[in-house]
Amino acid sequence: MIEFGQTGGSMVLYKFMDKLCERGYEVFAITPNERVKWRPGFSKVVIERLNERRSLKTKSYYLGLKIINKSKLLEQIAKLALDFRFSPIKKIQRLTQKLIENWISSDITISTHCFTAYANYALMDKSIPIYHMQSYEELFFSEEIFQKAARLTYYLPLIQIANSCWLLDKIKEKTGSTPFLLNPGIDISIFYPRVNIDKKYNDLSEHIIFSYYSPAKLKDWDGAVEAMKIVFKKLGDKQVKWIVFGGMPPSTPEIPIKFIGKIFGDSLAEMYSKAHVVFMNSWYESFPLPPIEAMACGTAVVTTRLGTEDYAYDEKNSLVIPPRRPELLADAIIRLINQPSFASQLAKNGVETAQKFTWEKSIDHLEEILHQVGENNRKNRFVDGFV
Repeated sequence: MIEFGQTGGSMVLYKFMDKLCERGYEVFAITPNERVKWRPGFSKVVIERLNERRSLKTKSYYLGLKIINKSKLLEQIAKLALDFRFSPIKKIQRLTQKLIENWISSDITISTHCFTAYANYALMDKSIPIYHMQSYEELFFSEEIFQKAARLTYYLPLIQIANSCWLLDKIKEKTGSTPFLLNPGIDISIFYPRVNIDKKYNDLSEHIIFSYYSPAKLKDWDGAVEAMKIVFKKLGDKQVKWIVFGGMPPSTPEIPIKFIGKIFGDSLAEMYSKAHVVFMNSWYESFPLPPIEAMACGTAVVTTRLGTEDYAYDEKNSLVIPPRRPELLADAIIRLINQPSFASQLAKNGVETAQKFTWEKSIDHLEEILHQVGENNRKNRFVDGFV
């Protein structure tokens, strides 16, 4: 892992590690800075610590720089200056070296980020190397050197796992190899309808539109704003309420938006359930969680296509639109507002779809992959011994 974070991809990996521990596996999380022995349910501890760290940072910001330890501040400034002197390749090299230093001898080593794949490649004679890809990460970088460094990892002799059929097809198209497919699970003990779906769509004094903000370009915040401007222009702000979770944009448009910050678990499920429409308009994703979590909570979903093929079926359990078309996003939202019975049916179908993606099924499939990989490795070593 690059670091412990609170992204959807990080949450998925924490859950996989929780489940593996529950089934008796010994699991370690390795980052460039630390080695953590995982245990069942440890994801909750990690998330709590991350929340505390973010809270402390916020307090430090508002209390002023005087409370910051001067020597630590100078260390950080020196570190930043040093980072600027290193080329991108040297940064990846240093990352790889630190991961190898923190690595613990294991039967299987799993990379979960493109730049951790190099350390796994270096260790492949000591451990079975698996590359659990979370997205086509070349698309995440603006610098060409990082794009090519990410692309190169897909050609390394690592056993590949893709988290979506879109990613699987992308890797197959680019490299000719066919990864294992392993969809994440949904915690249906948390993400389930908290209100009656029929009642929600029949009793409409106000329509709640719910979405996610991220500064990442591929999340297309500008497109979301353009779409909602059209919605407000056609329906007015008395009929529609737009609520956004996640971060906060540097500047907010002159339309009514309520930002509620980062929320997780039950708080997020409550908001999904209260909403009448949840939308996600990213340029591309790879099994994004918000649309299917919203489906699980009994809410009509509008989403873009790339990366949602595993669970989003247009006109059946969601409305699927092409990316970078804010006018079509607006049309889909308005359609669901104007056709509550149709929105209700999509929501009910979405619940049925989401219930097929349980964590028990996902971890069962991961175990099947691990057993197959282990058996293939045993056979290959036996053959190699006679070559």
